[in-house]
This record gives sequence, C-alpha cells and structure tokens, in this order.
Amino acid sequence: MIQILPFENDQRFLRPGSLSRVFRACREQVENMNADIRAGLFRAPMCAHGDWSDLLGPIASEADLRALTTDYPLALESPFEEVETIAGGIWKASNVLAGDDAILRLSFKPGTVDLPLHSHDHSDRIVFVVEGEGTFEVLSEQSNPSVTAIQVSRGQVLVFPRGTVHSFRTPSKGLELISYHSPFIELDDPMQFTVLETND
Repeated sequence: MIQILPFENDQRFLRPGSLSRVFRACREQVENMNADIRAGLFRAPMCAHGDWSDLLGPIASEADLRALTTDYPLALESPFEEVETIAGGIWKASNVLAGDDAILRLSFKPGTVDLPLHSHDHSDRIVFVVEGEGTFEVLSEQSNPSVTAIQVSRGQVLVFPRGTVHSFRTPSKGLELISYHSPFIELDDPMQFTVLETND
C-alpha cells in the first residue's frame, strides 16, 4: 500500500496501478481461453465459473480488483443495456493504456429481473462479482437450448467467449460487477448486444 502525501488536504492510501494490472490479467485469460477453444479443448459457446484467485494469478490481486470500486473515480450512468435498474461506467483502454478493450463497472439494483437473455457476438467477457449476490443464467446448448442458473456472490468470476447467451437477475439484493470486454464495442452500436429471440 502506498500513501499519497497531503496535497490540498487529500491524504489517502491507494493501490496505484490496479487498473493496469487488472487489464493485463484479463487480457492473458482471454488469450488463453481463445487458444484453448481453437485447439479443441473447449467448444464455444461455453462459460467458466470460479473464484477471483483462480483467474487473477500472479499479475493482479483481489485488492487490485476491489480498488476499481473504491479508489478509481468513475461515473455510473443508467439505463445500461436498456434496463433502468442497471448503471454502468467505462474505462476504455484507448483512454488509459492502449488497446481496443475496456473494463466496465456495473451496478444492478435489487429487483432487476428484466435483463433479457442476450449475447455479445463480437466480444469476449470476464465478469467479476465484487459485491452482492444474484443469479447468472447461461444458455447451455443452442441446438437443444436449456438455461443453466447459478447463484453468484462476492469473490466469484465468470469467463465466456463471444456468442454465449446469458443474463443476470438480482431479485432481492443488489450486485456490483467488474466486466472486462475484449474488444470493447460502443454501447449504442447494434453489434454490441443481441437479444435472444424466443417463440413466446
């Protein structure tokens, strides 16, 4: 931990470099996932679920991830993905490092149950649960579709490639997420978000 000396009455303890380290850890994991898919170890669409420590490895720490919600200023705006009870903010790599990826901070209010099953067909995802709890839903097969629902809470991570149909629901408690997008596609771009068509 580094102490920032007082300047204009601002004395804080911070973790400089946390954002950069989380970017690097996520880039490495997406590269590994896509190599494994191309090599035939996994078949897309797929989703991996585990603990932060399983993914961050030697590059970043859990404290780095938490610093993104406590130390780094970021304005959250709603609606996000057309849902009023979800707010989000973006750190684009092109603005803070280099690259075409981004890290988003997302906040789901309790009672968010209307985010439809959807996919990001041109962008891979890593999603860290920073606070709260909710349900993550993923379409397990597209030829004979069935939805798998798992409870997620603080300290868990989800990794999935482009094209994976998914959603989050927070019926009773809020949920704070850090979501890595590779590459980042602007939120108002039609290529960013595809809602699953149903026969209802």
